[in-house]
Amino acid sequence: MAAYNTSDNYFDYVKKHPEQKIILYGAGHEAEKNYKYIGHVDYICDRRADEIKSIQGVLCIPPERLTDFQNKIVILICIKEKNIAEQVCQMIGQMQIESEIFYFFDNPAFPFFDYSPYTYCIDPKAELRIRIIHNDDGWVLGKFARKLQEELIKLGQQADIAREEDDTADVNHYIYYGDLMNFYGNRKTVRTTMITHVDCMRLNDQIRFQAQHGAVGICMSSDTRNKLTAWGISGNRICYVNPAQDGEIKPGKIVLGITNRCYHYLDFRKRDDLILKVCEQLNPEYFKLKIMGAGWDEIVGRIRELNFEVEYYNDFDREIYKKLMPSLDYWIYYGFDEGAMGYLDALAAGVKTIVTPQGYHLDTKGGLTFPCRTIDDFIYTLKKIQEEKKAIVDAVKDWTWENYAKKHLEIWRYLTRTITMEELYRHQSEYEDGIFSLLIDEINK
Repeated sequence: MAAYNTSDNYFDYVKKHPEQKIILYGAGHEAEKNYKYIGHVDYICDRRADEIKSIQGVLCIPPERLTDFQNKIVILICIKEKNIAEQVCQMIGQMQIESEIFYFFDNPAFPFFDYSPYTYCIDPKAELRIRIIHNDDGWVLGKFARKLQEELIKLGQQADIAREEDDTADVNHYIYYGDLMNFYGNRKTVRTTMITHVDCMRLNDQIRFQAQHGAVGICMSSDTRNKLTAWGISGNRICYVNPAQDGEIKPGKIVLGITNRCYHYLDFRKRDDLILKVCEQLNPEYFKLKIMGAGWDEIVGRIRELNFEVEYYNDFDREIYKKLMPSLDYWIYYGFDEGAMGYLDALAAGVKTIVTPQGYHLDTKGGLTFPCRTIDDFIYTLKKIQEEKKAIVDAVKDWTWENYAKKHLEIWRYLTRTITMEELYRHQSEYEDGIFSLLIDEINK
């Protein structure tokens, strides 16, 4: 009878049984490449024996001649494709040959890294059954569960929320990782957990226990993910998806203030009309203006035509002025006329200034936030302020519940092997979290 030996060292075995003939099964590239490491061989066996004849003086025989041996023989299979090697074992078993079978690529005598368990084979499936496990207590985690369910349904998936696992679900996702304490029931379901923070050894060891039993932890940040991998959690069992924001809060506009009379039609000392040239270069979504002073009516109308919000007072009012000045983000002045008294009030109110560097403006230490001389200076300064504001807003513009769900779904479709790597990697370089923070099995399959 044939015995498939996976425990003994091949060389130790043949040394103990010198009376047994040694058959090298397979005369392909792998056998040729590794022949010198195998040692003594009595025969080589291959289906192409009639064509090969012999290798380095060793006779090559076809598989059917293995039945010629009356005594027990040693067969060393040297075929890299594991499925073919398994077929050879089955064939030998059916031939009722008294033999000890060794596999070159799975024996301690021939250390070899076997990558076959890491290959990625798929069973396409567009719709997954996803159970979100959470006991909604009204806190923020309940919101994560509800939003995730809503968006998954919009994405064409089956998703529900319950306190217990669904044994028939493709995925069981725990909103609180502390709830996954055991791994009873269906071993085929994919289990994932949301990881909020890890601040003690018990939680760290629980995540390690979950990872050892096949669960994948989905952290809220790269920081927590990196800490856990540094503490020994395998990179293919831990990843992260950044949380979402509701998109309901809109940024407040930057308030620009002007508090002088308009002299545009009298002389050019204050260059009041230049505000129009500046506004033409700015985005009205980021700025609003507060203007106090007589003579601005026409210019204010033209600014409003550019879709800017303008709060305008066409005369000076001391009480309104005292409230208006501290409400500004920046106080603006274009003139070259020794200085403006409003500049002093702006500084007293702690308001940043965008003004001309002249007159007593220069004598206030630290008062000139942005000194500007030309129109280009004013445009450059305000565009820079606009871009800084935009950068802050854009930092979370893609942190939506829709994207949060999509990234989870990509992870789950990878873990359930229901999507190709080509589809998974379609969004590479668009974000770093989600599937791209998980050490995957094989990208080329």
